[in-house]
Amino acid sequence: MSKILIIDDDLDFGELTRRRLSRMGFEAKLHAGAHGAMDPLLRDGFDLVILDVKMPGLDGTDVIKMIRTLRTGHVCVMFYSSSDSTELRRLADAHGAQGYLTKTATMTELEFRVRALLGEARAPRKDLTR
Repeated sequence: MSKILIIDDDLDFGELTRRRLSRMGFEAKLHAGAHGAMDPLLRDGFDLVILDVKMPGLDGTDVIKMIRTLRTGHVCVMFYSSSDSTELRRLADAHGAQGYLTKTATMTELEFRVRALLGEARAPRKDLTR
């Protein structure tokens, strides 16, 4: 089972994302904001980090720099934000994130993107509710 760390300062949205990913069969954990996020990443080892870009203090671009500096192995990073997709693509390219998705994406789009980043060929299930 793939392990996913969600780093988001919006706890309601982060928890919703965590529950959605859990229903998809992933082991998902939410970390509130960027501060201290390296602790669970280094301690527990994750296959994917879903990273909010816009957070107070340390933002997603700061966090991805820390992830790359700490050499946490090959952890995949996906930017996940309310920014428009053009801006997210630019940030992902500029900072070495392997993917990006807007927070307005459907559950099917989220599952498709996560599975693609994790190298899982399985198609999204159609019976999942939002």
